[in-house]
Amino acid sequence: MTRVVVIGAGLAGLTLAQGLRKAGVDVRIYEKDAGMEARFQGYRIGLLDYGWSALRACLPEESYELAVATSGDLTGPGLLFDDQLRLLASGDEIGPPEDARVVDRHVFRHVLAGGLQDRIEYGKKLASFSETTAGVRAVFTDGTEVSGDVLVGADGGFSAVRRLLLPHVGFQTADLGGAMGRTQLTDQFRRLVHGRGTMVKGPGITLMLGRMEFRTPPGKLGLPPTDSYVRWVMLIPPDHPAGQPSDQPPPAIAVVRDLLRDWHPDIVDLIARADAHNSVIGFAQVLDQPVTGWDAERVTMLGDAAHLTLASGGNGANTALRDAETLCARLVGDGDLRAYQKEMLERGNAAVEFSKQNQKKFVPSSVSSSGSS
Repeated sequence: MTRVVVIGAGLAGLTLAQGLRKAGVDVRIYEKDAGMEARFQGYRIGLLDYGWSALRACLPEESYELAVATSGDLTGPGLLFDDQLRLLASGDEIGPPEDARVVDRHVFRHVLAGGLQDRIEYGKKLASFSETTAGVRAVFTDGTEVSGDVLVGADGGFSAVRRLLLPHVGFQTADLGGAMGRTQLTDQFRRLVHGRGTMVKGPGITLMLGRMEFRTPPGKLGLPPTDSYVRWVMLIPPDHPAGQPSDQPPPAIAVVRDLLRDWHPDIVDLIARADAHNSVIGFAQVLDQPVTGWDAERVTMLGDAAHLTLASGGNGANTALRDAETLCARLVGDGDLRAYQKEMLERGNAAVEFSKQNQKKFVPSSVSSSGSS
């Protein structure tokens, strides 16, 4: 394999590039964002054993150790409280699985990009690609072109590569909207989520809390300084004014504070002290049909570009990392993209279905609009 062109500098694309670079393959990454800091990257994600195994296979040792050093441990059972923080249950089924360790998406992306800076070009939005007798050529909206032996779509749920490969595959907006954000971790808030995760149930509303407490502060290791935090997520009742998609959603903190105003003071305080710049309301997008394959010989995809999962599955990033590991092995080995495609889609579509089924346990019952201001 002479050159691999990767579209997208997200978690899976960077992991693939690290594995190819380690194997001596010429790999170049083209990212539509203007830079690594161009937009908010999200919150903590739980990496399972197979996610860490994929990282160990692809990353150089120093990058893998850096990922471990900036991860967070999940110890103790998950907790279920009512809205006045009376304990209802404690058990392993609440929160991420026991073998998970959490990473912060923004910090983790910087870890994965380590050593690849001279191989990433930003501000490159894919316009088209074509297969040639010599390989594949990609054209960007700025008029520039690149060529390679294989092109990989690692450009996320709104993948330009998928749109060009499979223009008949569209989107559906999930029925439920979610408000999410983060609040700096303090002793007061650590008590709310000292296990693997916390679920707080009130009338018609479920609030989910997760702790991102870095083993080592990222700033001490040359990464973006980031405080440990509590990530919170609340599904918005469908009959609430903010429970429908909008081009201009209201501020997340205001919506959540209103809905939880009669909850325990520590919960109210957690939301009141949240980081306003990193708190949002959003509605998940899913593909309107599963991807079952494509005809291109030298173009493939991985991660959300091929199988867009809901966050409720807790498996999207892990599945994407395994895709990267599998594709890297194929590209370095026999180059059989058809075999990779079959394995990846079977695994990925199963992950999508699991995320849809798992969402049911988080769905709140309807509340009357009188609960809103």
